[in-house]
Amino acid sequence: MKKKYIIVVSIFVLAFGIWTGVRGQNIRQWINTFNEILATVRVNYVQEVDSKDLIEAAIRGMLAKLDPHSTYLTKKQHRELRIRTSGKYGGLGFTVSKIKNVITIISPFEGTPAYRAGIQPGDKIIKIDSIPTKGMDINDAVDKMRGTPGTKVTLTIMREGIKEFIDFHLTRAEIKIESVKYYGVIKPDIGYLRISGFSQNAGKEVSEALDSLIAQGASKFIIDLRMNPGGLLKQAVEVSDNFLPRGKAIVSTKGRNRNMNRDFYATTNSKTGDAPLIILVNRASASASEIVAGAIQDWDYGLIVGDTTFGKGSVQTLMRLKKHSDSDALKLTTQLYYTPSGRCINRSDTIFYLLKNPTLGKEFKTLGTFKRKLPSGGAIIPDTVLEFAKRLPAFIVKAIGEGAFMQYTSKYVREHPELLPDFEIDARILKDFKSFVQDKKIKFSDAEFDSTTQQISESLKMMIAETKWGTEGKYEILLAEDPWIKESVNLISKANSTKELFKLVGIK
Repeated sequence: MKKKYIIVVSIFVLAFGIWTGVRGQNIRQWINTFNEILATVRVNYVQEVDSKDLIEAAIRGMLAKLDPHSTYLTKKQHRELRIRTSGKYGGLGFTVSKIKNVITIISPFEGTPAYRAGIQPGDKIIKIDSIPTKGMDINDAVDKMRGTPGTKVTLTIMREGIKEFIDFHLTRAEIKIESVKYYGVIKPDIGYLRISGFSQNAGKEVSEALDSLIAQGASKFIIDLRMNPGGLLKQAVEVSDNFLPRGKAIVSTKGRNRNMNRDFYATTNSKTGDAPLIILVNRASASASEIVAGAIQDWDYGLIVGDTTFGKGSVQTLMRLKKHSDSDALKLTTQLYYTPSGRCINRSDTIFYLLKNPTLGKEFKTLGTFKRKLPSGGAIIPDTVLEFAKRLPAFIVKAIGEGAFMQYTSKYVREHPELLPDFEIDARILKDFKSFVQDKKIKFSDAEFDSTTQQISESLKMMIAETKWGTEGKYEILLAEDPWIKESVNLISKANSTKELFKLVGIK
């Protein structure tokens, strides 16, 4: 075995030994045992093996015991990670994590192939191009899904509530993550802002969008963080800075190495002041999204509305490895996020995550006007809970996965160049779509179709509008028909201040 591989193994086993409290003779014993097994495999295994591959697998196995986000990065993977955080790469457009050792979708990015195809948070990736993902390293899985725009890949998905696996046939595209996907004044005084990610210009994009909304007369604000998987910590802080007064705490990072702990504060004056503010979140709002929602909730500066967030409250630090290693970097979980009141964002139940929440069971109160009690179970629990979207039946999921919805909407727009923005999905269109899906050999009964016509109509209308008029067309439909936005508009329209908004939901 090459000397440099022995050194790499020794370094990682030593690090593991220190972490677990192993000392002296025990460390050397485990290093010797590992080297002996490696040498035995190299000489006696049924076929020749690459020592580098074996050692890399051992390193990945060790890190997999820690948590889903600590991982070893090759030079290529490190380079691609930097590209992704800059907001542009080739692939499908979603974030994944290992939950109970299964590669699971956290959230698709809006406007990407995965989003348009109907990939949902919680979907479990069982196969990639017919290759089972069981036991597959998450970086290897990501490598298989990413690729040149225009190339195709098939994901076999297991979705809760649907017995059979569903194949999604996707075409890779250039994924450009725009932090601010859409903003506009949706009523004379209500501004709506959709933040879909936290890439490197998020703070600036949000600041400029708020300036524009205010100039257009907005004095009440709905900030939509649903399906937002997060991104850069720095940008979460900059976005929060737009809503909190100078000097207010935004987030803290704390870990075992106290020298790495940091506190972040607002550095400018709030753009929204005491204006009524609603933050929309759901179970796919994670990480940086939770930092923003948590800071606003803790200071009583806005009402959090929707569903409990994902609970990804950990900090990963990129550590370059020494030159004698063939690897490039180690992405290691080093700290946890804490809201201004001291709550740990990290969700404790192992269904979602593997790190223990150190604040579980403690009592917390907001730091603002109301001094109200806050739950401490991790994640951000809304002040006003809205019912989660109804589960789609299996035949619709299959139709989406087979591309039937996208193919039909493209066909419809092509055949109807006279289409106007006030179009409706009528019985004739539904009948035509039903025949189209049946021609795809997707099985369903008349009763199944008839019972889901509302969901089908909503999906078709939004997809047709997006195909015809782009993002703005889609949002005109969304803002008019999304029940969560309707409820938020109804609530915020009755308030002229944050205090009045809170009173409307019984917070005094």
